[in-house]
Amino acid sequence: MNKGLTSIKGAFLAVVLALTVSAGVFDWEKAVSLYKQGQYREAIEEFNKVLAEYPDHADSWKFVGLSWYQLKEYASATAPLEKALALKRKEGRNDPDIIRALGQANLSLKEYEKSLPYLETLARMQMNVSANFYMLGVTYANLNRAEEAAAAFEKAIKLDPADADSWYYLGVQYFRNGKIDQSIESLRNGLKAQPKNAEMLGLLTEALLRQGSGIQDGKKAAAIFDEAIKSGLALKALRDNAETNELLGRAYLAIDKYTNAEMALSRALETSKEPSAALYFNLGFAHAQNKSWARAAEMLARSDKMNPGDFNTLYYLGYVYENLRRYPDALDAYSRAFEVSGRSNADLKASIERITPLVKP
Repeated sequence: MNKGLTSIKGAFLAVVLALTVSAGVFDWEKAVSLYKQGQYREAIEEFNKVLAEYPDHADSWKFVGLSWYQLKEYASATAPLEKALALKRKEGRNDPDIIRALGQANLSLKEYEKSLPYLETLARMQMNVSANFYMLGVTYANLNRAEEAAAAFEKAIKLDPADADSWYYLGVQYFRNGKIDQSIESLRNGLKAQPKNAEMLGLLTEALLRQGSGIQDGKKAAAIFDEAIKSGLALKALRDNAETNELLGRAYLAIDKYTNAEMALSRALETSKEPSAALYFNLGFAHAQNKSWARAAEMLARSDKMNPGDFNTLYYLGYVYENLRRYPDALDAYSRAFEVSGRSNADLKASIERITPLVKP
């Protein structure tokens, strides 16, 4: 009974609108035409004229909201869209265009809790649209609902195997959950669809370095590190910055190409706004392997200053100082590393015993 009355009211309103248009109070067709032409602010003015006479006209609220959305003024878009959806639901109707716009607007505003119910509804309404599951996955991911995010991205790429964004975010979810093999596979698939995606190349390089470091078989690990270098070089061709060069330098270190590593890491240090202790350590290690003892000492000392008490930094700092015949400094570094080890490292104990007689009183 209510639905019938609603339908009659809707038909009556359409007739009234048509008569009013002909009377010249407002021009519905002009408003729609302005929207279609991309003249969104002018369209908003025209639709507001309709709403001044008929404040419950759902489609006018819808177009006002969509116009603000097209202008990327998402905060202004949500209220008229919510009003339009409420009016349509009151009439027993659902509008996927409104639901999608509300989900996307709140997503753009990083209002993930608000976007979620709209995107879940949209995914149920349009189960064959890849983009719906992609947006849903992004929302789940930002709400730290990792398993649901991965499931949504998997549905998205099943519907559209060329959806590079879904492959990337699926790779991110796997990476965060420590599923490195699955992350690499997702990122490789994503790069088939979009070979010049810098974010995917960067994450793939990092994932390959982690995978290779956990493999005992030297030949298998070397093959993985080679792929990491290739993806790192591809990334550098797109984005030659400090982060890329540091990542590439680490890849070179992994296969003992110390000269290449030194060059890449030096470039990273030159362009980095805030060099990390890890960057200083890796560059110092590369210098040490190339027997550039003075530069190695400088880098490792900076790493030690930023991250005091790190065993590896102190161990190699002692080794570098010893090669520089700076025996008091070497003894200090070895001794601190020995304390960090819980006074249990036999190599350090031997180093301390070797250096101690060389230290002048």
